Amino acid sequence: MITKQIKSDVIDLVLNEFRKAGRSAFRSREYAALAGRKGYARLALHRLKNKGELVLVKRGWWAFADALPDAIACEISAPAYLSFHSALYAHGLTTQIPRFVQLAVARNSKKYSVSNTDVKEYKVSRFTGFEKRDGVLLASAEKAFADCINVPRACSEIVLKEALPSIDTEQVRKACSGRALARLKKVIKNAGSERLE
Repeated sequence: MITKQIKSDVIDLVLNEFRKAGRSAFRSREYAALAGRKGYARLALHRLKNKGELVLVKRGWWAFADALPDAIACEISAPAYLSFHSALYAHGLTTQIPRFVQLAVARNSKKYSVSNTDVKEYKVSRFTGFEKRDGVLLASAEKAFADCINVPRACSEIVLKEALPSIDTEQVRKACSGRALARLKKVIKNAGSERLE
């Protein structure tokens, strides 16, 4: 009885540490390191899953049951931040709902699925311009717009035109690569705006 209570206390303590750190997802090995007992960690994680407190999102990765797919994806892909169409939608700059979570990463990109949500990573050259909001690293509106311009396949022109009136194009221009400036001018021209000309 006493050992059962001690084990329960350790489980609660470890989960509270992850929550205090603002983590939405974590690896099995991270849990085992904090719990101090590798053999028991796997059993404890599966018991928490059966209770509905945790979800196994992919092999070796666990998330809190109430965690958003965006936050889980940011943890799995770390270092990464939410950008492109997903960030423009999160800022309320477009009514077009993204079909998948889009992340900016500084390494080679990959695709995977989390909680029945597809995740796409895109490699960016400038890994700046984001902040933590609601447990997710989120690009500023201008940085997300610039990322869309720099990586054309990541966002359709319809989304860019819809977001354009709320964007400071001078900040976007500073974050764009040389080739992307031509695309930015094209988007502005097609949207009927003369803000850069």
